[in-house]
Amino acid sequence: MNNAMKLLKENSVFWSKLGFCYDPPRLDSSGKPIVFFEDFERFARFHKDFADSGVKIHTSILFSGWIGVDRYDYELTDRVLDAILKDNPDIYYIPRIKLNVPLDWGKDNPEDIFVYFQGPRDVEEIRRLVGTDKHDFLGYESKTGYYTAGGWKDDRPNLGGVISNQSFSSKKWLHDAGETLLRLIHHLENGPYGKQIPAYHIAYGTSGETCLWGRISRKFGDYGITNRKAFFDWGLKQYGSLETLRKAWNLPELDRDNAEPPPPERRKGQSGNLHGFFRTDECICVDYDLFSSEINVTAIEHFGKLVKANTGGKPVGCFYGYFLECDNAAYSGWLGYERILNSPYVDFMAAPKSYYRSEPGESGGELGPAQSVNRRKLWMDELDNRTHLCVTAEKQCENMNETRTVMWREFAKNLAHGSGFWWMDLGGGWFDDPEILREVAVIEKTAAKIRSNPGKSIAEILLVLDEESIYHAVSNGLFHVQLMQDTIRNANLCGAPTDTYRLNDLETLDLSQYKLIAMLNTFKVLPEQWRRIELRIPKHTTMLWNYAPGVLTPDFAIDNIEKIIGMKVRERGQLLRPQLLPESGSFLAGTEPMRSEIDVDVNYPMLEVLPSDKIRVLARYEDGAIAVASVQYDGRNVFYTALPLLGPEHLHRIAAFAGCHLYVPANCTVYADSRFIGVFPKVDFRNGKIEFKHEVSLESAVTDRREIAVKSVVLNLNSKEMEFFSIL
Repeated sequence: MNNAMKLLKENSVFWSKLGFCYDPPRLDSSGKPIVFFEDFERFARFHKDFADSGVKIHTSILFSGWIGVDRYDYELTDRVLDAILKDNPDIYYIPRIKLNVPLDWGKDNPEDIFVYFQGPRDVEEIRRLVGTDKHDFLGYESKTGYYTAGGWKDDRPNLGGVISNQSFSSKKWLHDAGETLLRLIHHLENGPYGKQIPAYHIAYGTSGETCLWGRISRKFGDYGITNRKAFFDWGLKQYGSLETLRKAWNLPELDRDNAEPPPPERRKGQSGNLHGFFRTDECICVDYDLFSSEINVTAIEHFGKLVKANTGGKPVGCFYGYFLECDNAAYSGWLGYERILNSPYVDFMAAPKSYYRSEPGESGGELGPAQSVNRRKLWMDELDNRTHLCVTAEKQCENMNETRTVMWREFAKNLAHGSGFWWMDLGGGWFDDPEILREVAVIEKTAAKIRSNPGKSIAEILLVLDEESIYHAVSNGLFHVQLMQDTIRNANLCGAPTDTYRLNDLETLDLSQYKLIAMLNTFKVLPEQWRRIELRIPKHTTMLWNYAPGVLTPDFAIDNIEKIIGMKVRERGQLLRPQLLPESGSFLAGTEPMRSEIDVDVNYPMLEVLPSDKIRVLARYEDGAIAVASVQYDGRNVFYTALPLLGPEHLHRIAAFAGCHLYVPANCTVYADSRFIGVFPKVDFRNGKIEFKHEVSLESAVTDRREIAVKSVVLNLNSKEMEFFSIL
């Protein structure tokens, strides 16, 4: 590990809106980039406050200088650098560089513009729309345009666009943005602050998050000229011949001139049956999503390689891969994990912390598989915590106590997962309070102490995700929330720490510590891969499977599920808002019915378990059909749930059955490793105990409490409060 990566791994970061400007770059009446906040002194003070609180690495959006075709201006760039670094020679700065094209670039290169399905296919018609109200500047619908704050208001709503900015497959964009990046690197590395720049953060696409235009508004592209041809060329390379490609895509007249991505109605994949839900007749849709990930990673690597070659190998990072949160992550090109984790041109990946169930008392989460990334790279979590100083509808904390809980929870989460993070002042003043800054200083002091010793996972529960299965399933918001977001939140509220890794990790990860492995979305399980993995799972480990494991092996067959879980499963009729009723006499008896956190009708195919003398029924649908069951299969305990609706108490009991050590009761989050334990109750925790496996000595980071050689400690916490102990 080089010194720069060591610096990133061992230190927190602070981000402010200093220099926050319009993207793609737009110019004001004087020909200068539009900046949303002109009060540089105020934002420079935020950086000074965080530096004084112990945060030595800082970041912000740094204008690339690209103001037009072959035109560059670094005045704004230098103002930002001076404001942060001029009077702070002992801190470091990571520039976040957005490489989206200036508006006039589209006029010169209409064939390289991103086009939505309803947009034009003709070069001159595309050129005519550049810069008009039919040009989606932002990549998402917004009545108020890009931004309204700091005395500046956008002069155009961003609605109804049929074209957007650069196509991700454009070689012309890669060249021109690469030239912009090279010029900026030269400007920075040879400027007065070159030695204070330890790494570079590359950004492009919607909000700079390597996000394909239209994903947020669920609009579909890219039907632009360059991208259509690039998709055809990719398909021809994949299938080896035009005849084979035509057959695979079911397009007998296909050629390079008429090739297009499939239309939105096919890509949305609405289906009322399991066969359609897993896109078994939509090879071209699966292939287009695969293509999108490939061109996105190609762009990331292109820019990363330029940084490496021109900075002496400084670390490079990017936003990427929000598939834990976004059901249409495949559309965005966010599923190329194996390639990006093996890339020599990418060192860290980033994402905002999860916004779902992230209020005080909930467990929060990540948008991507942080622990999996940390095996080879570094995950950087963007902590844009909505503190009690937030004045918008996004506000999550009502007072300082709730803000404190969220700050410590996010810190504990990242410490347990081996991640880096940055404090993000997205509101332009969310941390501007002496009490909050004192808390930051305490957290940073605690972080320095704990990070000085290597930590080891103490989790006995493993959650397993598979990004590759997402290519093969319909993008369905409710299904994704229940299967991924709620299941992870509820697992983290089960009273014990959990680890989360990808299916591919199981071929090399030491699995001996896990007593319960929950497979969340492993729909595509190739027999040879599963044989390798299964041999590595100890026989004492209990398995929990969700929905349709192994239904693709790779061909679709519902009977494949039985080969994985040892129970027969079939499709069943719809129940609009089902609840799963715990079976009387089972160890789940007495718990609440299992139901969705979201009160909407189920809109995806439903399954049930066929009765058998071999299985133990644990929960049923309202009509009596079996929804949750367990069985002894191939020498181990196997659990299966037909709908992903297990709550914290149900998972708590399954974990206890599996022999997992449970530190606290259900509805309490535990983030911990061998160095610390943080406890974050969702309900009142009065006279509640933390039970340890062995004697430990503890020191609270938030009170003066100290415990020597104890196996349990009593806590008196209200809901939404917290405790954090260092293990001595």
